Amino acid sequence: MTTLDTLARSSAGAIHHSVAYVPVRPTSITGAVAKLAFWTFGRYIMAGAVAGIILVGALFIVGPNDANVTGDSTPPTTAVTPTTVATAIPETDLSEANLPEPNVIVPTTVVDPVDHNAAPVVPPAALAPETTTTSVALDVEPPLLKIDSPNDGDRFETAVLRFSGRTEVGASVLASGKFAATVASDGSWYIDLVLAPGANGVVFAASDVAGNKTAASVTVFFDEPKTVETTTTTSTTVVTWEFTANQKYGSCELPVPYDIFSGKTKPGANVTVSSPYGNGTATANADGAWSVKVEFPTAPFNVPFVVSATDYKGTTKTFEFVNLYSG
Repeated sequence: MTTLDTLARSSAGAIHHSVAYVPVRPTSITGAVAKLAFWTFGRYIMAGAVAGIILVGALFIVGPNDANVTGDSTPPTTAVTPTTVATAIPETDLSEANLPEPNVIVPTTVVDPVDHNAAPVVPPAALAPETTTTSVALDVEPPLLKIDSPNDGDRFETAVLRFSGRTEVGASVLASGKFAATVASDGSWYIDLVLAPGANGVVFAASDVAGNKTAASVTVFFDEPKTVETTTTTSTTVVTWEFTANQKYGSCELPVPYDIFSGKTKPGANVTVSSPYGNGTATANADGAWSVKVEFPTAPFNVPFVVSATDYKGTTKTFEFVNLYSG
């Protein structure tokens, strides 16, 4: 046997002797059990007291449900849609754990909330706007058209002449069917036209916004500037006048047909107008202007003939005339 085996045996024997011979008093065991039972019972008492305090505090804070307490036992006639969906308790389960708490109404039928859209607002028929029918009078009246300047039969020695007048507000004015006049906001109008030598008959037409039209005409004469020849013999100046003649109409539809002839010549000189069916004579004024109205009472219907105008020197101008009166 080794030294280590000897030491192990002596140690084991010492331990066995110490355990076997430790005395245990019965009073010590009883006291330990009593202390354990006291603390266990005390914990249950404390837990029950705390639970009771919590329950009383909850009832005091929440209080009874006023919305569900009523003095009338008659159930409400209108359906109440609960904001919180409650789950119905099965009738067969009547255990105390599944019973609802006091003051809580459990609906027998679960009503799902429905999103009700508001109906559109429709105004009553009495407030609907009334429809009115306005009758517009049809404009069939021709527009106003006046020629203020120049006057019919005026004579001019300038080639460019301004015509002016008045018309309906908003209307347009044309000269000879293609030259537009300038029309102001008040209906006054004007246009500058270039005259040809002799008689110039200009027809104006006014049209309003409704399409109605009015016509007016004027005849003016453009006398070409006279040719002046001067010869100097001491202090004498000799003026030579050029003979001009113009015809105004060229035809006539009246029972007694006529025409007007005019022009320029030497002041004081005579001009003779002649034809197979009528004659006339005119004397030039101080400016050399002359004019004469000649009738043709025997002129045949629709047969053109020649009319001659002759000055004091024998210079002749010829024109054509036709009678349009059928009689």
